[in-house]
Amino acid sequence: MDERERRSGVPDVLKDLGARIEFRLLDVGDYVVGETAIERKTVDDYVSSLFSGRLFEQAGRLTESYAAPLIIVEGDLQASLERLSRPRVFWGSMMSLVLQYNVRPFFTLNAEQTAELIFTCALHVSSKRGSAPPVIVKKPRISSQAQMQLLVVESLPMIGPRLARKLLERFGTVRRVFEASLTELAVRGGIGRARAQRVASILDLPYRRGPVVEHQSSLRPEE
Repeated sequence: MDERERRSGVPDVLKDLGARIEFRLLDVGDYVVGETAIERKTVDDYVSSLFSGRLFEQAGRLTESYAAPLIIVEGDLQASLERLSRPRVFWGSMMSLVLQYNVRPFFTLNAEQTAELIFTCALHVSSKRGSAPPVIVKKPRISSQAQMQLLVVESLPMIGPRLARKLLERFGTVRRVFEASLTELAVRGGIGRARAQRVASILDLPYRRGPVVEHQSSLRPEE
């Protein structure tokens, strides 16, 4: 569970249910259960992140990092929809999450229901994997040129390991992936138009130098 969820009320209910919780600062999602990552949002936060564009950025990172991403929308949905001038925008965003990002949405009324849902998810995972510890996605050590090629392609937005492998298999080299047109990425690459547009927008965006942030590169063979 992400550290920032401590005061949500969910941890207390989970502990009462008998769940074992480990708090961490998570880069993606609020809860991790096996290969399932869960993003929890109140209804108001969901609507706010929808109009700011943050919602689909988070959905993209969930899809890139975990095999089974979920989003829980918590609160009085009906009251929130009544305040929206165009409720159809909300349902359109739900369709985008499911069809374009493969993120499954769930709705709960309060922290207690949210905890019940997460605990039920944990029970399903435990029944399949025994008592295996939760999976936390980290950058792997680079041990081959093929792995380096995959990591380079994975650096593109909304492209995780599975899609990176597919692109390399279909285009043959990293250079050809990067030189592919939007249509080639969508059709020949098989990643769909929405992902292809995000990839193309980054590849075609002029570089504007910003503040220098020192970081340790993930592409060093010796790591």
